Amino acid sequence: MQKLEGIQRYYHRLRQSETGSDYYIEPRESCPIDVLNKDNKFVILTFDKDDDYIVVNNHRYYLTKRVAVKATDKLQRRIAVVDLDELEQSKPYPFKEKFTRQNTLKVKSFDDLRALAKDQYSVNGSPFIKQILRQNRYYYEPSFSRQAVSA
Repeated sequence: MQKLEGIQRYYHRLRQSETGSDYYIEPRESCPIDVLNKDNKFVILTFDKDDDYIVVNNHRYYLTKRVAVKATDKLQRRIAVVDLDELEQSKPYPFKEKFTRQNTLKVKSFDDLRALAKDQYSVNGSPFIKQILRQNRYYYEPSFSRQAVSA
């Protein structure tokens, strides 16, 4: 069995349907309670499918398996649970404005991302996502939302 690294140690995709299109991205049962209780470690973000990165302070940070657990790749605007500690430790690459797409996520600093993580945590604890497919449309139910969000 392979050793889990990065966010994979704490989060996983739990399939809820036979087709695999309905699932939760949620903390693993084995995730230590002290990790789950960190209010600024995990955050739910959206990003452009063609980017597969977010921009922090004019630097690209790629959402690799070590950094993020992502929902479906069938939509242009994707969603993921991101480990901010892992993201901050990953290698940054320069970003040029000419590569901005419709759903490119750009933030000024990691402090902004950590503030967003705290906001999300304050609603329902460690963030999670439920993805469902109904009548060929994907819906996301993030842990901090009161209703499903159509993607």
